[in-house]
Amino acid sequence: MARLFQMKALNYPIIKLTICFASGILISDFIEPTFQKLTYSLSTVFFLLIAANYYCKKQSKTLWWPSLLVLILFVTLGLFVSIVQAPVFHKSHYTHKQNIKENQVIDIEFIVIKKLKPTTYNNRYYVKLTKIGSTAVSGMLLLNVSKDSTIVDFKVNNRIATSTFIKAINTPLNPFQFNYKKYLRHKGIYHQISLKNEIILIASKQNNSLTGYAEEIRDYLSGELNKQTFKPIEIAFLKALLLGQRQDISFDVYDDYTKAGAIHILAISGLHVGILLIIFRFILSPLLYFKHGKFMQTVLILFALWGFAIIAGLSASVVRAVTMFSLFVVAKGLNRQTKPLNTLAISAFLLLLIKPEFCFDVGFQLSYAAVAAIVIIKPVLDSWKTLRNPITNFFLDLLKVSIAAQIGVLPLSLFYFHQFPGLFFITNLVIIPCLMLVLGLGTVTLVLIGFKKTPEILIDVLGAVIQFMNNFVERIASKEAFLFENISFDLQALILSYLILMLIAVFYQNRTFKNAFLLGAAVICFQMTVIQIPALGKRNAFIIFHKSRQSLIGLQTKQQLEIHHTLKTIDSERIIKDYIVGASIKEQCDDDIRRLYQINDKCLLVVDSLGFYSTRTQTPQWILLRQSPKINLDRLIDSLNPELIIWDGSNYRSDQERWKLSCKTKKIPFHQTSEKGAFIVSY
Repeated sequence: MARLFQMKALNYPIIKLTICFASGILISDFIEPTFQKLTYSLSTVFFLLIAANYYCKKQSKTLWWPSLLVLILFVTLGLFVSIVQAPVFHKSHYTHKQNIKENQVIDIEFIVIKKLKPTTYNNRYYVKLTKIGSTAVSGMLLLNVSKDSTIVDFKVNNRIATSTFIKAINTPLNPFQFNYKKYLRHKGIYHQISLKNEIILIASKQNNSLTGYAEEIRDYLSGELNKQTFKPIEIAFLKALLLGQRQDISFDVYDDYTKAGAIHILAISGLHVGILLIIFRFILSPLLYFKHGKFMQTVLILFALWGFAIIAGLSASVVRAVTMFSLFVVAKGLNRQTKPLNTLAISAFLLLLIKPEFCFDVGFQLSYAAVAAIVIIKPVLDSWKTLRNPITNFFLDLLKVSIAAQIGVLPLSLFYFHQFPGLFFITNLVIIPCLMLVLGLGTVTLVLIGFKKTPEILIDVLGAVIQFMNNFVERIASKEAFLFENISFDLQALILSYLILMLIAVFYQNRTFKNAFLLGAAVICFQMTVIQIPALGKRNAFIIFHKSRQSLIGLQTKQQLEIHHTLKTIDSERIIKDYIVGASIKEQCDDDIRRLYQINDKCLLVVDSLGFYSTRTQTPQWILLRQSPKINLDRLIDSLNPELIIWDGSNYRSDQERWKLSCKTKKIPFHQTSEKGAFIVSY
């Protein structure tokens, strides 16, 4: 155990403690210990540690297990902080109010916190509850405002009073589907409200918070950008890269950047802040020739970085990135000889201590994995090859950084996005220099907008760079042969992948037989648990998916999937793609929906819009109703006496409610996919 941590990068205690602290936070997603139990556990480990320290000092001994106790202490501390910092832990949280009931209209007041990217039918916001009735409460909600309504667009810091009902966030209805409920829970949001034509009262916008002022600045700059002679796509990119407003970027552009491996540049993150830091340092470098110039440079850089964070809306990703790089700037300004990885761990620990929910944020995980990989791997790559020509060496450095970052984030990318862009290194060699130009020239543009003087040549150059970026990304995205999609990669594969990467680093530092054996064992374990065992252990399954207005049936045999459907094509069907990835499907085909299905020892009869349900060959135990057949369900039950009745999302809601009453009256079990999710039978 001790030899595993002999790698130079892991020799610093703060790194080990931060990893353990983050592990405790992540563990809290799988177990829910009570506050009392956690307090007892934390106290017990703490006192054991004190006793062990006293014993070692008295006996003049050095033991290994007190160090293990320290690691356990920080894992427990991570669990403790995640519980204490959870919104529901506070007594004022709205979930503790006894008068709140599902689907009951109540009077509420809330403040708009953040505007989200709209969906097809709704504008969406994060809002903070302030009152339920006359009772002051706390807590966050998801607000959906129908686009068909007459309600005006809300602004950040609007205080709103209305009457509506609070309802739970919907759980996924199909297997391996993105769990939006879990995603919002990590952000402290447990319920949602919807508005369409309800009567609402909007108080005047009061910018009494830093986020309110940030939103006002963004609105002003956004309005001024709209007045310039940029093309719409150019304005959308400038708003995304400089103001953190991505609402105007089309889905097709997002898709191209995803396929090209450049989606990270569309969301302000550590890459953008790092580039701005380089630009600010270059601009302020003349200050180093003056007395106290380094101190002045450090202060001005910090002001510039946090000013950018305010302009970008103080989103979680921006605050994280600016906090991380601020620590690097301060350490360099104070001439402290700290290791970059050590500073990185300190910033992560401080952020997680204040906001433990960051640990579940994909952006947080990707940012820190990328920076950590660059800090660890790039020096190794630098020792292999450097060039004398500064221009070629610049692009060689970009290639090294891209490779290092990609190694660090690859397991996370496969786990969350299940794809790998094979041409990422080419994309980054072109896109990152372009991004540097856009951020540099864009920052100058925003400053000049404040003085109402923006040279036309600056607008033309900035627009040309953005157009070049988009055209290049579109070309790379069209090379679909180099995009590897639908890669099955679960949590077990993620953990084993990072274990292998760590063991490779350990072996590189200390090439011993023991380290080689551990690395080989980890690789074999990965192959067995991720590749061999899933292939051998797969069973057969019958799935009736939930699909609004359509019928979708899956028949899985080991790693083969046959889809019976009523769609024109299933090539772009998200439900099927999610299942293929989650169930490690290797082959698939499609066909029309049959009338009879044999599922192990059960026979299922499909009754469609024609309403025929008589059968001479077999007596069905299960019935599937689809396309709202015009039948008398009571008569069907009396005739066939089924064990179970199922209906999917292709049926009218009124028919589903009527069938539900009939089944309850006849005491026949039923499965409604719109409420219970997909019907799945494994055999």
